[in-house]
Amino acid sequence: MTSTKISICNHALSLIGSRSIASFEEETTTAEHCRNVYDHTRKAVLRDHPWSCAKKRTILAPITTYPSFGFSHAFPLPRDFLRLIDAGQCKYEIENRHILANAEQVQLIYIFDNNNEDTWDSLLVEAMTLKLASRLCKPLTGSDAAGESAKAEYERQIKKARGVNAQERQSEDMQYAESSYIWSRY
Repeated sequence: MTSTKISICNHALSLIGSRSIASFEEETTTAEHCRNVYDHTRKAVLRDHPWSCAKKRTILAPITTYPSFGFSHAFPLPRDFLRLIDAGQCKYEIENRHILANAEQVQLIYIFDNNNEDTWDSLLVEAMTLKLASRLCKPLTGSDAAGESAKAEYERQIKKARGVNAQERQSEDMQYAESSYIWSRY
């Protein structure tokens, strides 16, 4: 099944017992609320977890204006940047839509604003549905019971996604510090 903004919203609306919509442009209160919260909610959900379907890699070049102190270069973040995963540097800082670092380039791995729902992982679709349900419940139904339930389920879904991510990544070798206890007997 294809995932779209409307299908995700309608699933969220069904979770809270509200009527479905045909489009965001409808002249209904429900469509207006969905339209108003969808993009902000999408960005928040994408930031909450390093979803592999929203991951990008790029190499950043520094701009000519350097930071006043502390770092030798500033690198502008991509327009679609939402969350940093790795900058490939030991020391860096994000400041005012730039990465500050003491390097000539930054190999950036980041979460981008993936607004193509059809490319989303099924866990992300479910998480977005639950987050939307929690945000739409009170304004549309006047009650927050189903919204609180959806919020709690969203938190469980994020934990589940972390577990799945751990299984989909190659494990790193464990590094042990030198210790006199490593080879000793009890």
